[in-house]
Amino acid sequence: MSRSSTCAALLAGLMLFSSASSGDAAFTRLNALRINDRLNVMVALAGKSGGAMQVWQAYDCKSLSAQALYRNFLNNKGVTTARFYGSEFGRYLPPQPGPNQDPETLKRICSLPEKAAVWEKIEPTNRFGATALVDVASLKRSGDELQVRFGYDYATRDFDPPYDAPFAFKVENYRFNCQTQALAPVSMMDVDDKGYVTDSLDGVDIARRKDDFPLTSLMKQTFTRLCASTDLNSFRALGRFTSAPHKSFSRDAHTILPALSDNPASVMAALPLDKGLEQQVHQLIAPWALPRFRQLSWVENSSSGKVAVRIDVDEQGYLRKLENYGIWKVQRLTLGNLIQLKFAMSIASQPSSLEALTTTLRFPLVAGQTFTVDANLVARAPSSEERRTRQQCSVRAGGEAHSISPAFSGRYLQVACHSEGDGQKTVETRDAWLEDLRVLVPLASKLGSAPWQDTRLEQVALTR
Repeated sequence: MSRSSTCAALLAGLMLFSSASSGDAAFTRLNALRINDRLNVMVALAGKSGGAMQVWQAYDCKSLSAQALYRNFLNNKGVTTARFYGSEFGRYLPPQPGPNQDPETLKRICSLPEKAAVWEKIEPTNRFGATALVDVASLKRSGDELQVRFGYDYATRDFDPPYDAPFAFKVENYRFNCQTQALAPVSMMDVDDKGYVTDSLDGVDIARRKDDFPLTSLMKQTFTRLCASTDLNSFRALGRFTSAPHKSFSRDAHTILPALSDNPASVMAALPLDKGLEQQVHQLIAPWALPRFRQLSWVENSSSGKVAVRIDVDEQGYLRKLENYGIWKVQRLTLGNLIQLKFAMSIASQPSSLEALTTTLRFPLVAGQTFTVDANLVARAPSSEERRTRQQCSVRAGGEAHSISPAFSGRYLQVACHSEGDGQKTVETRDAWLEDLRVLVPLASKLGSAPWQDTRLEQVALTR
């Protein structure tokens, strides 16, 4: 779906939401939340071949501006299979400017009959700084069924897995049957201290986790009072509550996903190698594999797309490599860009490091040489998942390095490898060992039975 058609569908969906929310229809506004002047709305767009896309957007009804929050992609069974914050897959990014900033359109959206939340305190703030609340403005009843929105305010901010979404407030929407006492969780939302929804759970996803949301004694007491009430909007408990703005992060707050954008040394440093293994690798590096540059970057261009690569050399002669695939990033610590020592991914909470290495590789490389590399990479606890790989490589005569890129000098040797690993398709590669820089750069690759793909290096930049 194009951007223009998506915008049109979103606006149409919001207008339908407006008409459906007016009148006496019950339980129609659980996919929207208004915090003061900020209106958060989710519109679901059906896919052409099944499934759907849920689009969360926020509207500042004071400044008349729109922000894109995130998108969920659902399969035919209604299960979320992917989450995008802007262009980032599976990882939180702050709100981005929305696709429609037209003041008249935003006025129409802000006129939707979604009342701003009015929070009533139902329990004293506990020793952890959490306060339980009920939104009086959203209370509804249809026959024996109540619609109730609970809120939980926190004195400080924290992060929620799996996306590292920041939150200072949580919203939980329920249906409760006053006759049967049946409780049904409908939707959950994380909200930051600026009033933006940063994460949510609803539909099939929340139905599969309904046991995680039991009927607590506080909820039961509140439902009992509401079921007996003849005027829900007059509900009172311990007084009105306003959440504090600009909260600081909790002392215990931490993200689980590594921040890799600037190719930091800290992520790899947190995974020390076994001392014996580190000594083994050092003996391979010195003196013939010590890099002769400080930083090297390029863009790999192949039929699969473009990948931006940056390599920094650390004080031990290891190469810290960042691969930017657009929707996620990968960081590797390598020996010459040939043997992988450590691995991290921007959407994975458990980096991996080398646990065992058996190799016949020796430097300097010469034409006619063959070698094998058997490596075991183990993910950090608690997973401790082990992945074994085996490479069989041969070194062949190459040519002038400037034929690969004008930024390179000297000659290169061609290194052809066949790699296989646990549960992985075989990979064949043809790479160039740049003798001047002492680093391996890609020339071509082949995955499984797929055809060979040539790789061109573009935008090469070198700092010696």
